[in-house]
Amino acid sequence: MRRVGGNEMVFTIDHESKKVIAAIKNEGNVEEYECVISACENPLCVCDSVYLEFIPWKDEIEVARPLLPHSVSIDLDKEILEHKGKGKTPIGDLVFAELLFSELDKKDFELLNKIKFKYKNKITNASSVDSIDAYFDYSSVEEDGLMSAYNDVLPYADQFLVKIEDKQYMILDQFCLLPNCSCTDATLSIFSIDAPNRAGEEVCSVSINYRKRKWEEAKSYLPSFPVNTLKSATETQIPDIYDKLLARHISIKAIYAHCKKRHFGRKETLQLPKVGRNDPCPCGSGKKYKKCCLGKTF
Repeated sequence: MRRVGGNEMVFTIDHESKKVIAAIKNEGNVEEYECVISACENPLCVCDSVYLEFIPWKDEIEVARPLLPHSVSIDLDKEILEHKGKGKTPIGDLVFAELLFSELDKKDFELLNKIKFKYKNKITNASSVDSIDAYFDYSSVEEDGLMSAYNDVLPYADQFLVKIEDKQYMILDQFCLLPNCSCTDATLSIFSIDAPNRAGEEVCSVSINYRKRKWEEAKSYLPSFPVNTLKSATETQIPDIYDKLLARHISIKAIYAHCKKRHFGRKETLQLPKVGRNDPCPCGSGKKYKKCCLGKTF
C-alpha cells in the first residue's frame, strides 16, 4: 500500500523522555504509542528498510479499547509497507500498518530517515576495523592509485557538513589506500544536499594536505566559490577537521588492508600517515596518542 498522506505528523519526540511517540487517529480517538525504531545491523548495508515496534504509550488520554503492541516494516526510499509474506504478518498488524500509513506525511518520513541514520551511525562507530568487509576495486587502487571516499566505504559514518552563503553542503573526503604510501593528502569533493544525509550534485573539489593544512584547487574545480572561502568555513565550523581527516585516513587504510588480506590472503606492511606523540589519538578516545594507542597496530 502506498502512502496517501496526512495533514499532521504522526511521529514526534517526547521532550522529557526523548522517546519517539506516534499519535494515530482511529475512529475519533487519538491512540498514542511509543515507537522503537531499528534497522539492519550491518553497517555497510544501504537498504532502506526500518522496523518499527509500537508499544502502547500510557497517558491521561482515554481510549475506547485497550491498545495492543504492533510491528510494522517500511521501505523509506519507495515509501511502501513491507510484509513478511503471505499469511506471515498477523492481521492485526496489517490493519494497524495500513491505518498508520494513511496518516504519514513527508515530515514523518524525514524524521524516520534521520532516526535510521543515527541508529546505523551508532553501529558503524562501534564496529571494529577487522569486522568490516567492504568492497574495493583492488586493481584500480594498486595499479592506478584510485582514491576511496570514507563515506562510500562506510555509508553511515559521521558526515562533514558545512554552510557557505546560507546554503549547506556535504563534504566527501577521499584518500589514497596504497599500503606502502604514508602521504597525508586527501581530495575533498563538495556536494549540494538534496535530501537529509544524502549528497546531491557535486559542486567542486579541492586537494589538501591535512598535515600541512594546505588547500589547492583540484583539476575538476568549478568556480562556485573561492577555495579560501571553503577552507575558512570548514575550519570554523569543523574546528578539528584536520585531526578527523588523519583518523579517517588511518581507519580506511586499515579497513582496506584487512579486506585485502581477507580476500587474497596477503598480509602487507602498512605505512600509515604519521601521528605525532601529542596529537589526538586516531581511535577517537580524546586522549593524546602517546597516552593511548602509541605502539598499537590499527
